[in-house]
This record gives sequence, structure tokens and C-alpha cells, in this order.
Amino acid sequence: MNILTHLKNSGLTGNAVKVLINNGFNMEVLRTNAILRKDEWVDFDERAVQLAQEKMTVATDLIDMGLTYELPGGLGDTVSEWETEGDRAGANISMEMESNVDRDLINYESASVPIPIISADFKINMRTMAATTYRGSRIDLSNGSAAARKVGIKSENLVVRGWGNTAVGKGIYGLTNHPYRSLINFTTPFTVSTAARMILDMIQEADDKGFYGPFTLYFPTGLSTILYEIMPDTNGKMLMEHLQQIDLIKDIKVTSALRPGEFTLLQTTDDVIDLAVAQPLITVEWDSPGGFETNFKVFTAFAPRLKYRQDRTLGVVHATFPLAPQ
Repeated sequence: MNILTHLKNSGLTGNAVKVLINNGFNMEVLRTNAILRKDEWVDFDERAVQLAQEKMTVATDLIDMGLTYELPGGLGDTVSEWETEGDRAGANISMEMESNVDRDLINYESASVPIPIISADFKINMRTMAATTYRGSRIDLSNGSAAARKVGIKSENLVVRGWGNTAVGKGIYGLTNHPYRSLINFTTPFTVSTAARMILDMIQEADDKGFYGPFTLYFPTGLSTILYEIMPDTNGKMLMEHLQQIDLIKDIKVTSALRPGEFTLLQTTDDVIDLAVAQPLITVEWDSPGGFETNFKVFTAFAPRLKYRQDRTLGVVHATFPLAPQ
């Protein structure tokens, strides 16, 4: 899929695509001051990023940790490739520098992931623009705020649940559906009494596969209240406080992309996961063919790269459990 098809599939059509072609696909050319004034662009950009990131728990964590890879071709890169890593012989210990060292080399194989555009649109019609200009007031961008939230939700689902589209011959795996993740199906409900044992079992599963942390533990939104319940026989300690004392757990977060009966343990290192980013979150505008309304698009373009090893292991532990009776 080329960049033109990629953009048209995301809803950019007509004069917008022509303008991009004539300006080397520089998105800034779709950010004029014709409708939004400069200070309005600044305000809305800040607001859009904030609203989207509120819904992007895992993705924002990866960005904050520097676990990103900026694609050199920007939106022109519709696929990102990397090399999976095999094992090699161990290190040598000797009293001599020129010992008989095994000069084995790591074996590499290629892997790839498509880079989709995650977007949501909103419009401002001519009458609204005219009324705003006449009054000298700012344009109401509440629809834009809603669009930014939707992009955040869809982005988080992409990282956690993946994307099944096969537009370029393959979909995108997330934390909960990658075939090489470690899957544990617990038979007991997750409660304040069973939680610590379950999580230790997940850490042990990761350790058995050669993943030693640091880990971030992600809980579903519907399960978050358990984290603040008092554990029995702990002199008033909440479950969250108890889990934070496990050295290998770097952080504990809540995401709406997980379902009530599951949670995940993710090793947050660049040999396990990063985000291949073609376009950070941005808002652009373009005229409709008749010129009677202005279209806006809040969008980003990226994909999670879950870097499994050649022995088919991955630093993600995905646990499911039955819900406790109400």
C-alpha cells in the first residue's frame, strides 16, 4: 500500500491530498490559520494530546519510557520491519585473553508490522464560522475534544488488543492476542486475598521464559477498586501498596482496553516492545469540495512492535480468571 492509498483510506481526499503531494507530504501545510487562529491551534493541540493520552495508558507509558522508533519515511512508511533475535553461545571465562572462545553469532530473522492511521474527524460548517467571525469569539471545539478521546481509545485498543485488518497481508498483534505471549488461565477469582499469589505466578512464568523485568502490571478499569482494598493480616495495607513492594514490578496501571477477567504483565524493555511511529498525534484541516464546511482530522500513525524471540517466547504474560460472584 502506498502513501496515497494510506491517506485516502483514512479519509483525506480531493484538495487535501493534492496539497500534501505538492508539499512533500508535510502535514503542517494542512494546519493553516484560515479557520483556527494560531493561539486556537496551540490550545487545541495541547487539549487534544491531553485528552488522547488520558485514554492511552500503555501507549503513553511506552512513549514516556522512550520505547519508540521514529520511522524515517513518516507516513510514507506503511510497514515497519525489525529482526527477531536467536540465541548464541555463552560468554567465556579464562585467565588468558586469547583463549579458545566460541565465536558463535546471533541468528537474525525478519519480522514486520503494518502501520495504520488511527483517526477521528469533525467538521465546522460555514454558518458556524460566519457567526464566530461576526461575534469575534472562539470556535467551539468540543467535537474536536471528543474526536481526540476516540483516537486515544482506539490507539490503546490497538496496543492491548491488536488489529485484525489484513490490508497489507497481515494484522497487528497486541498484548492480549499475540500467539507467543505466555497465557495463564487461573481457575480462582481475582480477589484481594488471591491477587499476590497470582501475580507472583505470572512473574515466575516470565522468569521461566528468560524475562527478568522490569515489569509493568496492567489491570482492567473494572478491577481497579480491588487495588485499594485492605489486605487481610497486613495491619491496614492496601493491595496496591503490597504489590509495589515487589522489586521486579516497576509500575501498576489501569487501562480500559483490558476486560474485567484479565490482566497483563509486560517487560518494558526495547527488546520486548516499542512503538513504531510514523506520525505523532496531530490535527489537520481541509475544505470540503463545495467549500461550505471545513473538515478536521485528529490522527496518529503507529503500531506496537512485540519482539518475540526465535524460540517463540515473548516478555508478555497474559492472565485470565473467573469473576468473583457478586
